Amino acid sequence: MKSGSLSITPLFSGSSGNAILIRNDRQNILVDAGQNCKKIVEALAMVDLTPEALSAILITHDHSDHISGLDVFTRKYQIPIYATPLTWRGIHANERKPHSPELDHVITTGDAFTIEDIEVLPFDTPHDAQGSCGYRFSSAERSVAVATDIGFMTPIVFESLRGCEMILLEANYDKDMLWNGEYPYYLKKRIDGDHGHLCNDDCARTVVELYRTGTRHFILGHLSKENNLPQVAERTVLQAMEAESLQRDRDFILQVANRYTPTLPRWMETES
Repeated sequence: MKSGSLSITPLFSGSSGNAILIRNDRQNILVDAGQNCKKIVEALAMVDLTPEALSAILITHDHSDHISGLDVFTRKYQIPIYATPLTWRGIHANERKPHSPELDHVITTGDAFTIEDIEVLPFDTPHDAQGSCGYRFSSAERSVAVATDIGFMTPIVFESLRGCEMILLEANYDKDMLWNGEYPYYLKKRIDGDHGHLCNDDCARTVVELYRTGTRHFILGHLSKENNLPQVAERTVLQAMEAESLQRDRDFILQVANRYTPTLPRWMETES
């Protein structure tokens, strides 16, 4: 990674499971643990890390595609965990065996805290999981953020993302694929609702607005396996940016997070 930088490396991303690595020159933080322990360890090895190199695990919410590996991983490697009170309720309800309570850290959305030299701001996200949140990370005058599982772009979410250098933003589904697909009506309505997920079109509009606040590096994440395709999400965002006369790799970087393998961040040649 570039010297002095703060970066996002999705290890897995999508409805099949999520785990996102936030790192700088000195430390590594994992956001979510939505694959089994073995797969998380293997993914960390692909980016030359061991579990012991992690400073903390931050959980966005208690759905299985975000915590399915947390129980075993935590007991095996004793990494501190941070989550909101309602998310902790869900985590403990899904534990097969208890882990050390000394690892548990309760956080409050809107209240920043620090993990060594990284400041973390948790912010509320509109999703059908109690206590759901996203995270903004700041270090050495740089900021990055993770925002997935968003029914719609609220003012709180947008302001929490404003000015970040790099953002992993949800592009969960294509509306046509969802509504013409085989999901039952109740599930389509849930996904497309205000406490479901962010569609490609809303993601694209948000990317344009965030570019205007200074963001130059976007990673599209949490794509649905059934209701989206990487090329569809990518094309939707690129069309919105091109309509603003913005050119990929000249004005901004756009990546789509891999579903099952780490996605290494790219850098524009003009970046310092």
